[in-house]
Amino acid sequence: MQIEQAWRGTCLVVAPIGRLDGMSAPAFEARLVEAIDAGARELVVDLSRVDYLSSKGLSALLAAGKRMKRAEGRMVLAAARGAVHQVIVVSGFDRVFDVHETVDAALGG
Repeated sequence: MQIEQAWRGTCLVVAPIGRLDGMSAPAFEARLVEAIDAGARELVVDLSRVDYLSSKGLSALLAAGKRMKRAEGRMVLAAARGAVHQVIVVSGFDRVFDVHETVDAALGG
């Protein structure tokens, strides 16, 4: 899995690419934690190019979300599609995180 990230104003957009599973989740979580610890307080996770999301991937999102909450910041999910969106809904993560259809919507525009 690759991970791209870019600042859009004061918000960091992190975009994993590929499978977010037991093999890739630790590196993904580490990237999110690193960003939060470096001072990011607005974070959008762009899931548009994730084609598989496992329970380990969900755990990585939850751990980072909890860390962001302790840092008094905001982390949202955006652009999940197909089976990835279904996993988010079935797991109840759409009640844990704000979930937006697009990155632009998550950014408020």
